[in-house]
Amino acid sequence: METPEQAQERIIERFASCGDALDQFDQLLKLSAELEELEDTLKSDDALVDGCQSQVWLYVDWPDGALRLRGDSDTLMVRGVIRIFQIMFEGRSPDAVLACPLRFVEETELASIFDAKRKTGVASIWEVVRSSALEQQRKTGSCA
Repeated sequence: METPEQAQERIIERFASCGDALDQFDQLLKLSAELEELEDTLKSDDALVDGCQSQVWLYVDWPDGALRLRGDSDTLMVRGVIRIFQIMFEGRSPDAVLACPLRFVEETELASIFDAKRKTGVASIWEVVRSSALEQQRKTGSCA
């Protein structure tokens, strides 16, 4: 299984091969279509991510010590971002998640597409995942 960093590099290369910012935005929308929608009953206030301009519902679980990420948003752009997080971190250990610096926004045209509020939203999603990984790490006694 590839590492989260290798998965992120693959994503960056995938976006770079698309061309300009508009083509990369289209790629993000294609990724949003890959994200399984959450049932309406799971779109509760308890699962909302603070700091996001859009509504973002996120569930981070650790069955058998490996991350399972489910999420949804009311915008296609953010659904694509959630899908990127899944590609990078799904099935990985807390140590692997925490060892991967998040760089896919800054190293693609997404940096020019996302305004400051969208970038803050990506950081907020990352904080939920990172905090959960830290908590799981504490529970299991492992550390990166």
